[in-house]
Amino acid sequence: MSTGNDILEPLYPYLAQVQSLASPYISQLETVAAPLIQDAKIRVADLQELAAPYVGPLFEYAERVEDALPTFSYPIAYVAAAAIVLHVANYNLTAQLEYHTRIFTKIFRSPAVYLYALYLIASALVRDHYVMQAVEGDVNSYILFSKEAAKLIGHTLITFGILLNLWTLKALGIKGMYNGDSFGHLMDAPVSGGPYRFFNDPQYVGTTLALLGYAVKCQSWTGYVLTAVLFTTFWISVKFVEGPHMNRIYANKGKKTTAAQGSKKTPRRKFD
Repeated sequence: MSTGNDILEPLYPYLAQVQSLASPYISQLETVAAPLIQDAKIRVADLQELAAPYVGPLFEYAERVEDALPTFSYPIAYVAAAAIVLHVANYNLTAQLEYHTRIFTKIFRSPAVYLYALYLIASALVRDHYVMQAVEGDVNSYILFSKEAAKLIGHTLITFGILLNLWTLKALGIKGMYNGDSFGHLMDAPVSGGPYRFFNDPQYVGTTLALLGYAVKCQSWTGYVLTAVLFTTFWISVKFVEGPHMNRIYANKGKKTTAAQGSKKTPRRKFD
């Protein structure tokens, strides 16, 4: 499906004027920045050379794991949608299982929450593998922008989404980001700083924006549909599963705190 039109076309004359006015300043900036850019390229090349013995095998292993993932006879878009739903179901079910049974803590002891975080990251990477396959197999099926505009908007959304997720990780920490509440690592108060000043669930906003950016970059109808599936799945999870589960955890914490305070004996006043 294609619109055949670029919705930014009316802006092109104005963009051309801006480009003409800015061109001399950009040339000066490029002249000043050129040595710095060249120096940065040399430093990056040096770092790549130093890291190659360590990073290379890691990427090779990742490629082998990706190649080992199963293929399905169903349309890849259906597989990608199922991967989105199953990933969310996975972290909700395992979080509640840990909260009620402490099974992961019993098996892995103190590192349990960190190993669980790695497990969720792996689950998300499997989801992303099938989503990217679906989007990349549907490039230019729904053209809304010129190639250059789609690339610019897409990369901007992807970068913003990734940075928002990293900001959320900084605000919550690994335990807060990866269901640490279900492992008994409870916070004293809700996080209200960082990205939580702007979003209730910034990690889900970031992930959704990153996928939307990839859909825009590839101009993929499947990408837009999968973005809607991702957003809807997150919304259902927060509204009906994850949110109520978190409320129960902290309600139980409040009851235990109140009971502990009530059980303390009031010290008698000493009279002289």
